[in-house]
Amino acid sequence: MGTQSSFDLANMFFVFAKNLANMFLRERREGRKICKSRELPSELVIEILTRLPAKSLMRFKSVSKLWSSLICSRYFTDRCLKVSSSPLIYMRVDMLPFKNISLSSSSPLDDTTMLSFVVDQELTIPSMEGYSVSQVFRGLMCFINGQSAKIYNTTTRQVVALPDIEGSNITAKDKCFMYHIGHDPVHDQYKVLCTVSTRGEGRNRSRRMLASEHWVLLLGGGDGSSRWRKISSPCQPHLAFTQRLSINGRVYYLARVRGNRPHAVFSFNIRSEEICIVQEFEHNAFYPRFIALIEYGGRVALLHHYDFEAVGVMDLSFMDDADIWSRKSFVLDLSQMDLLNGISLRVQGTTRNGEVILVPTNTSRNPTTGKMIVQPQRTNRFHIFLYNLQNNHLREVEIKDTFNRYLTSIWDVIGLDDVENLMYL
Repeated sequence: MGTQSSFDLANMFFVFAKNLANMFLRERREGRKICKSRELPSELVIEILTRLPAKSLMRFKSVSKLWSSLICSRYFTDRCLKVSSSPLIYMRVDMLPFKNISLSSSSPLDDTTMLSFVVDQELTIPSMEGYSVSQVFRGLMCFINGQSAKIYNTTTRQVVALPDIEGSNITAKDKCFMYHIGHDPVHDQYKVLCTVSTRGEGRNRSRRMLASEHWVLLLGGGDGSSRWRKISSPCQPHLAFTQRLSINGRVYYLARVRGNRPHAVFSFNIRSEEICIVQEFEHNAFYPRFIALIEYGGRVALLHHYDFEAVGVMDLSFMDDADIWSRKSFVLDLSQMDLLNGISLRVQGTTRNGEVILVPTNTSRNPTTGKMIVQPQRTNRFHIFLYNLQNNHLREVEIKDTFNRYLTSIWDVIGLDDVENLMYL
């Protein structure tokens, strides 16, 4: 069967599926009894529903309790977990105050020749005043505000507030809460790891001892039965950074141990709920501002991009097949250096085909503390860079808003995702 014939057949099946589902919905609303002659085998109904877009499935939950139960079931949501043809770009723009927005694009993320995202639709995120985006993972967004956190499903538009952590032994006012979402592929479970940490008492800030706790919560079910459980860890106390990576049933995150040095990569096994140190680094060789956790060849890797915009060099530390850390360097061709033009960049993960996402930022140094401050980009032109490590090729990708709704010069890209997830939180 030719490509065109296959496309026509798939399109006909989609139209049939949508018309059938609309028929059930219409007859239910009109109070008519659905004829038994129209009933279909459950296997066929499931096959039809899995081929419908997520937006239609959310409507068809109201057909009957049976359909609602089916669409919300883990079996069905697992079958519908798929790569979306309309990837989402998560941004925050200065609309007084900052507004977190989700934009739908018709441009596929795996198109290596793409030079622009064409924004087709804004998907309004429920009111999150005071909250900021902490993580984007498989269609789930984590918003945090101090110790409070909310999970938002970008497909179903469902949002839930995570319960407060009760029973913590850390009572300091300056304690830090860091949330990490991960998936256990063996038991098909989504879990949230929360690291609660603080510095101990002391006059010298650089020598204060750290204290930390680790809590785990199981996502899903919707019955309110999930509660935070405190887990033990043989690792020394540490302060988790915002950098994290969920891959192959583990959550990896960067953290500071023993005061201000050294720094390390930690691993949380989602299935066994064990925490361990993967790699430790000397303080002088570690700049958290210029290091990013990325996936490289299906494994965790550290991308060192210090001064990339000036010299065009990136160093990659990665785990090989023998679980030994190796290192390689990438040098950008001089002909592409003009693309950067000295723009300060932040790594924001990788695309599905392994390209590194680089987001333009403004940086400045606090004159009092000397710390580097990262600000959103100030320009009327929304754009990012995609860097292909394998081909050593950089391309600039413009984010085009066809409606010109965001008349602002302050913006920041906080993530890209192309997963439709019907999971019921």
